Amino acid sequence: MYKPCMMKKMTAFGITLILSAVFLFGCGKEAETEEAEEDTSIEVEVQNPQIKNITVSANFSATVVAESEVKVIPLVSGEVVEKNFDVGDHVNAGDLLFKIDDEPYQIALKQAQASVTTAQAGYTQAKAALNQTEANANTTRAKAIQDIGEIPYNEQSKNYAVDSAYVSKRKANNALKDAEDNVEVTEDTLEDYKAARDAAGSALETAKNNGASADRIAELESLYATADARVESAENSLDSAKRAADNAEMGYELSRESYGLAEMERYNYNTYTKATTIYGAYASAVGADSSVTSSKATVTSSAAGIQSAEAGLESAQLNLDHTNVKAPVSGTITGIDVSLHNMASQQSAAYTIQSDEPCKVVFYVAEETARNILPGTGAVVTKNGVDYEASIISVYDTIDASTGLFRVEASVTGQDAKNLIAGSSVSIKTVTRKADNALSVPIDSVYYEGEKAFLYVADGNKARKVFVTTGLSDDTMVEILDGIKAEDRVVITWDGSLRDGSELRVQGSSAGNNAKPVSEVSAKNGAAMTIVDEGEEPAAGAGDIE
Repeated sequence: MYKPCMMKKMTAFGITLILSAVFLFGCGKEAETEEAEEDTSIEVEVQNPQIKNITVSANFSATVVAESEVKVIPLVSGEVVEKNFDVGDHVNAGDLLFKIDDEPYQIALKQAQASVTTAQAGYTQAKAALNQTEANANTTRAKAIQDIGEIPYNEQSKNYAVDSAYVSKRKANNALKDAEDNVEVTEDTLEDYKAARDAAGSALETAKNNGASADRIAELESLYATADARVESAENSLDSAKRAADNAEMGYELSRESYGLAEMERYNYNTYTKATTIYGAYASAVGADSSVTSSKATVTSSAAGIQSAEAGLESAQLNLDHTNVKAPVSGTITGIDVSLHNMASQQSAAYTIQSDEPCKVVFYVAEETARNILPGTGAVVTKNGVDYEASIISVYDTIDASTGLFRVEASVTGQDAKNLIAGSSVSIKTVTRKADNALSVPIDSVYYEGEKAFLYVADGNKARKVFVTTGLSDDTMVEILDGIKAEDRVVITWDGSLRDGSELRVQGSSAGNNAKPVSEVSAKNGAAMTIVDEGEEPAAGAGDIE
């Protein structure tokens, strides 16, 4: 059997171990016979697999890379009225490098302030107009509601007018019939009176012709006069009855026309006026809402005008502030391209400053390592025995042509970072692989049979050999991907005589890794082990103890 932690031991040492094993096993033959009846169980310690984060870190050679030269380009143009510092001078971030004539920008600032005032006044006016529009809209909506609410009343009123006209027409019709009947009766009476008068006249004429007495004639004359007076009275009554009938007929026609007019008015109201009232009320309400919406839009536009004016004011203030051109970083001035009373342009750099601060630490790694290093991972940069906290900021996904590796950049944090000189070589250590919440066991509890990993689990008082799939490992623990469960009791005591089914004496459980290095255990037990250098492929079954 061989252990991963022993891969760097020399082969010569392994041969020495083999010879020692042969010697020890040969001399101990008789002792085995004598102790055959003794307790052959193996004393071991066990522990449950642990859940822990396993990380693997590596050191790399790196180079401190300085920030690129900072080109100071003015954000506004104008005449340079003040100029400070020369090439070679050191400046601190915030130092005034030069000043541009600010008079045009002062004027622009005042204009922007006036625009803000105007926009605010427009907003106030728009708000007042909105309030008035909303008040008018409320009135219009109330009127529309009232008009629609009056429709049932108006319908009832029209119905009442029709009913009243109908009653009047009926009365006029009855009056006309009565008047016509009265004319007929009066005409009949007149005819009777005329017949009585004619009879009285004939009797008077006959009496006169026959020589009736004067008394008789006087009597007949009186009867004739009475009959004649009745005829005249009946004629007068007939004239009155006819005039009354004419008036009744006229009243009937008028009442009939009034009834027709009332019906027409009701029809027109139900057919046209009511619909017009409803649509008119709806249209007025919609128009009122539209007016309010329009006024609100004006207010919104005015508010946007204020924002635009304020943005213009901020821009004007920024432009005024930009007339004072300051150093963005601390460093040494390496170039100046402006002079007093000449124009500074936004198209060209005025000052060039070499930054004091190192920007980053650069190192190169192989592809597999590059895939496992994540931006944001912490790192430690070491220079002359001094450590500096750092953080990985980028991992390039393309191969660097000059190195054939992948470029990785780290940012150094803290005030002491300025002690790192651009271009100097440093060492950087960072996590290259990580397994979170890994089911893990002590690395010395894992055995190998060829390329297959296995360990022993205490199954009662017997050892049970379990093949496992290993993952990431650090100096003490190895990740187990498959083969055991968290409740299994893993044998953490290395013993060359362990076999599947060996009797065990469990001494208790351990929460830590107390197993001795496999090299020590192998030497003490005289176990045969082939140890190879890193990168060598061991022979199949190397290190197995039979």
